[in-house]
Amino acid sequence: MNTNLSLDSPFVIVGAGGMGRELLGWIATGSPAQQERYRVAAFIAESEDTASVCHGIPVVSPQSYRGPKPRYVIAIADPGAKKRISATLDGMGWHAEVFIHEMAIVGLAASIGAGTIICPHCRISSDCAIGAHVLVNCASGVAHDVVLGDYATLLGSVSLNGGVTVGEGALFGAGSMVYPGKKIGAWAKVGLGSVVLRSVPDHATVFGNPAQRI
Repeated sequence: MNTNLSLDSPFVIVGAGGMGRELLGWIATGSPAQQERYRVAAFIAESEDTASVCHGIPVVSPQSYRGPKPRYVIAIADPGAKKRISATLDGMGWHAEVFIHEMAIVGLAASIGAGTIICPHCRISSDCAIGAHVLVNCASGVAHDVVLGDYATLLGSVSLNGGVTVGEGALFGAGSMVYPGKKIGAWAKVGLGSVVLRSVPDHATVFGNPAQRI
């Protein structure tokens, strides 16, 4: 986790879609300390011609944003989009922040990379290593010694059991689960509600119970 960020710098949410609006709501209904740390200055959208407002917050492109270089998180599920956008924003001197909801549990000696979002009712167990720009959506469980690669996305109620290793950019559909010790390859996709009993190769898509490659 990046502990060198100045909390005096503005905070922005990249993406004004469903995930971005959910994140804004969690901040607004959180404790005074959470509201102060994540006071949202703007939503950021990639489009150059964006000129709108979402829930009273301006929606602007990175190029049209005015002010000190902000802290940001990317509230977008698509792993490829997260990698592309973060490269652009980091190149502009922006700083990836971490958001951990106050109703999430993070265990002993768990490490969490810059730009990662951990949503309400998630459980991150002891000795996990979570990379940069990872999304762990509501009610998901990440058991002990799990390794999550950069840009991975876990949608709602995903369960990764102990010792699972996940490559960069992997995507897990809501309600999916992985047997202990298995490996999910880089940029692989695990379908909605699937039960993974075998390791999944890079770039593969699996679905079903037990999950099969499709």
